[in-house]
Amino acid sequence: MVRRLDQELVQRFSGRRWEIPSKIYSDSFTLYAGSEVSPLSLLERLDRLDYRRIDGDVAHAGEYRYQPGQRRLDVFLHNFNYPSTTIHGFPARVDLEGAKVASITRLDVAQAIDSIELEPQTLDRAAEERRVVGIGEVPKILVQAVLAAEDKRFFEHHGIDARGVFRALFANLKSGRVVQGGSTLTQQLIKNFFLSGSRTMKRKITEAAMALLVEWHYGKLEILEAYLNEIYLGQRGSRGLYGVWEGTQFYFGKEPKDLSVGEAAMLAGLIRSPGRLSPAKNPGPARRRRDEVLRALLEAGDVPDDEYRQALAEPLPERAPATEPTDAPYFVDYVRSELDEDYPTDTLTSEGFRIFTTLDPLLEREAETAVARGLTALEKRHPTLDKKREPLQAALLAVQPHTGEIKAMVGGRSYAQSQFNRVLAAFEQEEQQGGRRFTPTRRIPDTPFTWQYEGRSWSPQNYKQEYHGEVTLRQALELSLNSATARLAQEVGLDRVHDVAVRLGLPEDLPELPAMVLGGVEVTVYEMAEAFATIANLGFRTETNAIRAVLDGDGDSIERNTLGASQAVSPRVAYMVTS
Repeated sequence: MVRRLDQELVQRFSGRRWEIPSKIYSDSFTLYAGSEVSPLSLLERLDRLDYRRIDGDVAHAGEYRYQPGQRRLDVFLHNFNYPSTTIHGFPARVDLEGAKVASITRLDVAQAIDSIELEPQTLDRAAEERRVVGIGEVPKILVQAVLAAEDKRFFEHHGIDARGVFRALFANLKSGRVVQGGSTLTQQLIKNFFLSGSRTMKRKITEAAMALLVEWHYGKLEILEAYLNEIYLGQRGSRGLYGVWEGTQFYFGKEPKDLSVGEAAMLAGLIRSPGRLSPAKNPGPARRRRDEVLRALLEAGDVPDDEYRQALAEPLPERAPATEPTDAPYFVDYVRSELDEDYPTDTLTSEGFRIFTTLDPLLEREAETAVARGLTALEKRHPTLDKKREPLQAALLAVQPHTGEIKAMVGGRSYAQSQFNRVLAAFEQEEQQGGRRFTPTRRIPDTPFTWQYEGRSWSPQNYKQEYHGEVTLRQALELSLNSATARLAQEVGLDRVHDVAVRLGLPEDLPELPAMVLGGVEVTVYEMAEAFATIANLGFRTETNAIRAVLDGDGDSIERNTLGASQAVSPRVAYMVTS
């Protein structure tokens, strides 16, 4: 049995210890002098990035202070590793004037700078997050606090502490309830890392045997590092918080190295019972437990008396229990489907990839609001729509024309049918033939007519049978006049309309039927967005994309988006249509 346990332990402890799911990030957000931004949206971005609002001067990463009277924001930026560079956080001041950024100052050097960049937001938090930190990244005070709280004799025992067992037994008998645990830090690691949560005698014996084996094979610092990355520190919605990095980020909005003495003691005190000792849910027990750890640090000589008293006066973190984020679920699903084409599923769920995308979280929320309000207004104007067996469907896709980057994607109610621009082909024919036949001011009849094709007849009708006699091409497009548009398409030719539509981004199998020119065929929102983005980009078509870069677990780039582009129609043609 011992040999089997030894083999299992070495195999699992020496191999990949944690399955780290990939993280999907939004785009970053750059603020520069002259950029338009409202104070409300700026503060919302900071809150969603786990920055903490304070009243005094910003001194630590993740803090911000907003003074509405002066329209001034002071923020201490987080560190962040981007695909091409690492940004080291610094304090900055953003002065606003109206809805624009007036100036930006770097506070630590009192120097005006051109811009600052707020790091991307994590979009996909459904999986358990875990950032593994080396023992050298953990501040000494946090290590001392954890040992004071959980295993004072960690560096003296060999995996099992008989003295600690008897001390805990005596304390529990004296109080009539369980007030201390006898497990060493090594035993806790074994329990969390290898064993089930059962409390049988067999499991306790196995736990003790494996603790001795771990201490035989591995050094104390390696065991301590594993423990600091494994400990459970509470919940964020339905997701567990594991390891000191995630715990520190959640409760204090900062990195472990920036923890104060009081914060380190509070985090260490959570280990015993994260639910019962949550500072948001139970501030009284949380404070008492923190103070117990501080007293243990003082008695061990790890903190002097003045630091101890200062730490006792520190307020508890005010972070409320978080709900499960649901940022851009349709976009995240789309990104996952794109990744599934290139990477095995087990790689994406276990290797800790970091996927940087193009999404703007605030634009995404505005898009969701726009879709919801639009549907509500439509159903209010047409009550019969709301009585159908299935609800009205809608979708929205926002694309940056110059880059093809997806900035918002809403799929709350699926979108089945759309239409494309009906005038573009005519403008292109005018240019290719070098004549002046089709311009925005060209006049065309808007009267009832019948289109004969392939032995069949088609008679387009205007809304409410309202006709205008004769209109310009601009009016035909602006007013969505079916009859005038169909007359124009008949003159241009369906083959040319089809050709331009495909070059803009619509599918090649688009049926060449007269109804096509009025949007009477099915295309996806994705295809429509790409076509309209091409027109907005002066006829320059860029491939619609959602992923900027993919980094592996070591931070090395394994995929970088390259801009694929081509001239679909001429800039002059696209400008006339946009106008």
